[in-house]
Amino acid sequence: MRIRPPFAILLLAAGLLAAPPAAVVHGGAGSPRARMDGTDPAAAKALAALKAGGSALDGALAGVVALEDDPRFNAGTGANIRLDGKTIQMDAACMDGATGGYGAVAAIERVKNPVLVARKVMDTPHLLIVGEGATRFARAMGFPDYDPTCAENKARFQRVQAILKGSDPRQIEAWKRYDWKKAWNFPTPLKEALGSPDTVGCVTRDAKGNFAAAISTGGTTITFYGRVGDVPMFGAGIYAGPKGAVACTGNGEDIIKHLVAKTTYDLLAQGLPAQEAVDRALKAFPPTIDLGLVAVGPATTGGGCNYSAEKKAFVTDYRNQMAWSVRE
Repeated sequence: MRIRPPFAILLLAAGLLAAPPAAVVHGGAGSPRARMDGTDPAAAKALAALKAGGSALDGALAGVVALEDDPRFNAGTGANIRLDGKTIQMDAACMDGATGGYGAVAAIERVKNPVLVARKVMDTPHLLIVGEGATRFARAMGFPDYDPTCAENKARFQRVQAILKGSDPRQIEAWKRYDWKKAWNFPTPLKEALGSPDTVGCVTRDAKGNFAAAISTGGTTITFYGRVGDVPMFGAGIYAGPKGAVACTGNGEDIIKHLVAKTTYDLLAQGLPAQEAVDRALKAFPPTIDLGLVAVGPATTGGGCNYSAEKKAFVTDYRNQMAWSVRE
């Protein structure tokens, strides 16, 4: 987070002083701080795209693609394997704050960079394309078949099996109470596992003062076939407008219920600094639901998370949690 003198902030907010390009990237609510060795270069790539004359949207896409290509993150290559032990379904979205353009895909399979497919959706009359239709759309747009299975997501799948077996303290309460085995709807035999709900995202401000946001995820392992979270839901996972941009991560169902990205953007539009808007969003959530987000405004950047991967506990020191990086 970069702090500017109050007078400079006033000039920037009034449009009397040009703000430099900026990129803020997060690696997901469950990502450890050490994973900044991935978010740092992703933010640098986003900023490089902006400084090369690219739009805010170009920068946001560049940042997310870098994380989709890093198998340590739950997006693109490295996306979580679902309960059946082989299915990988991904969601992604992007939004241009200057035009209001929005594009998203949900439950898409066998593509390398879902966020780039979402960008193609933005050029259509639609906002969201899902499932097999999304995969077919990707092929029509020239995206080749790609298997995102890798050593990293295979290892992650094996590590989390203990959660549904009841031997992990982070077992999700809602799924403890629900007989999910009885409702199993995968086409393959039942296997037990649970994955992290991590999402990767990037928000940007370009040299013209325009904003954009992009986001991508492999979802959680403990979901039914075809489940869709907050990422492709308009106003939930991301939002960008003339006053800034926001990208969220965490428990998707709760993010949807509270339209966290749009709610936080509204705080930016009221003139709040980005970090204060982020802090308010986090304080509004109960300390039992994972939530992380990053934001950029006309003169400020911010980010944070209410869960510490290192402590395996909910915390109030929001700014020093999860992997998130700023480049200006």
